[in-house]
Amino acid sequence: MRYFEFVHNLGIHSWDIPALIVAVILVVMILVHCHNQKKREKDFEEELDQKIQDLREELDKKPAQEV
Repeated sequence: MRYFEFVHNLGIHSWDIPALIVAVILVVMILVHCHNQKKREKDFEEELDQKIQDLREELDKKPAQEV
């Protein structure tokens, strides 16, 4: 009888609260993933720019005959 009162008086079912908790956890996981992905992309771009700059400096140091 208590289950009937819980469902009909509050207007929620017993699985609504766990489903809500799972939904909140999924949203948090997605936000954390997006944040980490942006950080990885930024680090990759910085590393790529540094490598390109190092290659250009290396080419500038060599005499024109060797290139």
